[in-house]
Amino acid sequence: MTIKDNQKVFFGKEKVSKSEKQKGVNEIFSKVTSNYDLMNDFMSFGAHRLWKNIFVKEAKIVKNSTILDLAGGTGDITKIIQKEYYNCKVYLSDQNSSMVNFARDRAMNEGFINNTFFDTSSAEKLPFKNSFFNHVFISFGFRNFSDKDKALSEIIRVLKKGGTLHILEFAKVQNKTFSKIYDFYSYELIPRIGNLVSRDKESYEYLVNSIRTHESQEETCEMLKSNGFSSAEYKNLFNGIVAIHRATK
Repeated sequence: MTIKDNQKVFFGKEKVSKSEKQKGVNEIFSKVTSNYDLMNDFMSFGAHRLWKNIFVKEAKIVKNSTILDLAGGTGDITKIIQKEYYNCKVYLSDQNSSMVNFARDRAMNEGFINNTFFDTSSAEKLPFKNSFFNHVFISFGFRNFSDKDKALSEIIRVLKKGGTLHILEFAKVQNKTFSKIYDFYSYELIPRIGNLVSRDKESYEYLVNSIRTHESQEETCEMLKSNGFSSAEYKNLFNGIVAIHRATK
């Protein structure tokens, strides 16, 4: 085990070991599976649905692509891809089995099961062969990885040469006045709403704090480049509440 393996990482606002974060994240998402989409509605004012559509539509997907929806959760990104690009094969992977089972049931019920495959595995140890995917998408999951460098190494491995990593994630708000309003909403209101709706204030507090301790847009770009991507860029949405990062192998 290297020194890097023993480094502490943020779990919410606390620093813990990477294995503790992985366990903690898994426990939280097991609890919130049935309310996950509702949580995203609260945390984004419902705008996450628009952001995800922009995220996919600007990705320049061509037909017959092979795509990984990593940390795929309840399947929002997979559904958009399959509805827009039905010739593609999409592999939804998440470390949480409850999420994967929910996404599989949803795919069957909502009609996007064809050419969709489901896998339970962590981003730090993917079960796919080298140079397998044209695209890897991560939607609001990157900040929850227990070891981002290791996950990026795995993503580089499974991407084809010239393939693209797409990350949609909460980011650093660019306007100071708006940032204060957003902070009040995030810290004061979201946990209270979460407690009223699902009796689960702690999970909402974790998700809010995980946004605040996540890397900035520029830091994420540097991380992508330092882990082997030939280029990395980002685009802010809604004044930087979220950002889309794209990086090429």
